[in-house]
Amino acid sequence: MKTRRNLKPLHQMAFAMRGLSLVELMVAMTIGLILTASIGYVYIGSRQTFRSLDDFSRIQENYRFAMDQIGLDVRQAGYTGCVNVASIDPAAPTTIPLQPPTHPLGQAVRGYLNGAGWAAPAANYVANTDVLQVTAAMGQGASLTATMPGAGGAIPINGNPAGFSAGDTLVISDCRSADTFTAGVVDATPTVTPAAALTKIYSTGAEVYSLVDTFYYIGTNPAGNRSLYRIQNGGAAEELVENVEDMVLRFGVDTNNDFAMDAYVDAAGVANWRQVLSARVNLVFLSNNNVATGAQPYVVEGVTTTPGDTRLRQVATATYGLRNRLP
Repeated sequence: MKTRRNLKPLHQMAFAMRGLSLVELMVAMTIGLILTASIGYVYIGSRQTFRSLDDFSRIQENYRFAMDQIGLDVRQAGYTGCVNVASIDPAAPTTIPLQPPTHPLGQAVRGYLNGAGWAAPAANYVANTDVLQVTAAMGQGASLTATMPGAGGAIPINGNPAGFSAGDTLVISDCRSADTFTAGVVDATPTVTPAAALTKIYSTGAEVYSLVDTFYYIGTNPAGNRSLYRIQNGGAAEELVENVEDMVLRFGVDTNNDFAMDAYVDAAGVANWRQVLSARVNLVFLSNNNVATGAQPYVVEGVTTTPGDTRLRQVATATYGLRNRLP
């Protein structure tokens, strides 16, 4: 027995196979556009947040490194070995135990307000930014193994771990006095012969160190960005940290010789650099990208600056005591 198939009428089949109407298509497209726009907005917002957090993290990393590096040098400023520059009487610089008394080592630190007075500014120096000079004996010292044969004679040392060579600026000191000098001859014995006679004959117990003169300044790097730079002993400029816009310095001055800061002043306000007991360093760091919602004013030493862009900025401030000046 044959069964008859249940076939739908043609008009019902045509209705079931019809496509979307124009209204339905427009509604579907509108919903799709809304979803796409929402996803795009979330993506852009997340990307902007990531860029902001990434730039801020870089700023924090940079300022920790920069402030640690500057602090290491400033704290060591004026180091001469056993003799302490705290014994220098600022009122009588010719009686200090350091020779020559006018050497920058006796000043320990020096600042240049807006670069004024910097004798040999770097080619990439950014005008109207402060410059910091730090002078100290650094590196591994060498002890004398015997008494010098004369004030201008060869200095016998127990080794040359710092790699002294002819032409280097060195300092020799015991616990009573110190002489800065230029090495004339350095031989394999090892001995170091000064280019000119010292002020006294040094004996065992004295030490010889490399004398390092360091300048910190704001310069423009090859990419056109401002960075923190360092120059040591007149050598090549070394870029330490990128995206440092400015450096502002203040110095703690002891005007009555009681080993306490009486005022913090800029470099132009320091009458005698031997009275400086501390240095306050302000560095203005900025982000790589324009990630802020608007211009971000910042304050350095009571002065408010409003930049003309939307880059993030953070002011890092640290005060460092000159250990070789403090009791």
